[in-house]
Amino acid sequence: MRVAADEMSGLLPLTTSPHSSRRCSDVSSGPRSLLLCSARVRAGLQIHRRARFYRSFTCRVNSSDPLSEGAGGGSQDYGWSCDDGGVVWDASRLARAVGGDVVQWGSPGSICTDSRKINRGQWFLALVGPKFDGHDFLQQALDRGCAGVIGQNVSSDWPRGFIRIECSLDALHLLATYVRRLYRGPVVGITGSTGKTTARAMTSLALKSLGHVHQTEGNFNNHIGVPLTLLKLPFRNSACILEMGMSAAGEMEVLARIAEPSVRVLLNVGPAHMENFEKLEHVAAAKGELFSCARPGDVCILNADDPLIMGLILPPAVQVIFFGRRAGCHVKLVEAAVTEGGRGVHVILEQSSYGSITVENFNSGSQILENLLTEKPIHTHPQKPFDGAAVGRDYHSRTVFDISSPGLHLAMNACAAAAVAVALRIPVEKVCKTLSEYSPVGRRSRLEQVGNVHILDDAYNSNPMSLESSLRSLSYMDSKNRRVAFLGDMLELGRVSEDAHQTALALCTELQLDYVGLVGQCFAKAAMSLGMTTNNFNSFEDSEQLAKQVDFILEPGDTVLVKGSRGMKMEAVVDAIRRMTIT
Repeated sequence: MRVAADEMSGLLPLTTSPHSSRRCSDVSSGPRSLLLCSARVRAGLQIHRRARFYRSFTCRVNSSDPLSEGAGGGSQDYGWSCDDGGVVWDASRLARAVGGDVVQWGSPGSICTDSRKINRGQWFLALVGPKFDGHDFLQQALDRGCAGVIGQNVSSDWPRGFIRIECSLDALHLLATYVRRLYRGPVVGITGSTGKTTARAMTSLALKSLGHVHQTEGNFNNHIGVPLTLLKLPFRNSACILEMGMSAAGEMEVLARIAEPSVRVLLNVGPAHMENFEKLEHVAAAKGELFSCARPGDVCILNADDPLIMGLILPPAVQVIFFGRRAGCHVKLVEAAVTEGGRGVHVILEQSSYGSITVENFNSGSQILENLLTEKPIHTHPQKPFDGAAVGRDYHSRTVFDISSPGLHLAMNACAAAAVAVALRIPVEKVCKTLSEYSPVGRRSRLEQVGNVHILDDAYNSNPMSLESSLRSLSYMDSKNRRVAFLGDMLELGRVSEDAHQTALALCTELQLDYVGLVGQCFAKAAMSLGMTTNNFNSFEDSEQLAKQVDFILEPGDTVLVKGSRGMKMEAVVDAIRRMTIT
């Protein structure tokens, strides 16, 4: 059975109350092409740095399709049902969505790409990458009770459903795009060189008053993770927050065209993944792809303190909101101060009395902000200042709250989250209570006391921007004894690697840290170049070697930061400290 992509109807219907939506209208307004320009997409779960490919494919939604008619505001309003694995599809609609062949029928179910985690009744999408082939794990998927396979081939005696496709990655993107096109609520896309996960978690708290918020889990922020997150999106959720990452030019555009965020946030631009870029301006341009395909009416939220972001050109007819410390910001960070002996942050935000700005022509963020400051602001929300406190000129409300986690950088992430709330018509003063509930996600500046040692576990990842923030956080913390840093190499920095590692070591000296343990060749080379071969700076070949020495290095009352790139496996050091203090 051959089903054309222009007959798309991908989901099981769920009758709901009608709502209007610009993007839902797009789906049902007649045959419409969606071009997914997958420039430099990752081929599989890992990017092959020197083997990028370009793909483009088109899917059209036919207005005669019953699901499309419902979504477009016909007599019935359709959504979709979900099981524990996400959005549920039947075989015929799966085939229509991806333009594939139904070779064998299977029961309705959600989609899974990991044969080790597939639940009974799910469809297994056999992804193919440079180092793996999902078709090698069909038997495992069958043993776990899959409803069928979406792939290129199966054995002649395959007993379950089978939908034949040409490219599994294209199929994943098409399915996610279709779900996104039918979703009624706001979709927030967040990117930046550092702080994406923290800002995403804070944004979820800031939007708590809207109801249940669907968001990225773990590190699902690439061309596989973003579609999978959309494929788990419940129809009735109030909002969806997507963390969006990239390591090369073209990748952010792919994610943006799949996710079509109605609110697009760029936190910062710094030296990350520099092995794929010649200079920071190229990183900014790659991050800025989030804005380049924005539609009229989409909200673009910019960090006004970052000149690289402010230099990006925005498309016409988008709405712009600024956050940061500069005058003219819609959400202004007035104050950020350490509290609780460096273990918390005091934050003061102000919300401006004028609304978002509509871009009339192609303009940079700097030009837009300059125009805003030279023109008389329009006071659209005349309200009393927060608690009667004095606020800055052109600001109508102030909110004050505390975050019980270390790191002044959290204040700027909170400012960005508040800007998203403002974009969705939630006043800043309403989000202060929920933002104060923030706690670190995973191994990201998580403070814990194990025995008589305090650990600042920031072992998840590292780049120059995040490392500087973490080192300063350590320096602000009260310690009964020494301040110790165990630092793993920052990877994927290319030509700026040597300078970045030397700068980090110079900062350790400036902050007068008592002991620095270095893991990896990059830090070892930097220490040698700077003549840092004293007892205060020691190098180790890998994290396992350092882990064996922590019992001899640490002293009672020490406060220790552990940080490094994922490839350095610095979590082994944290685990060793935990074992040391227990035994």
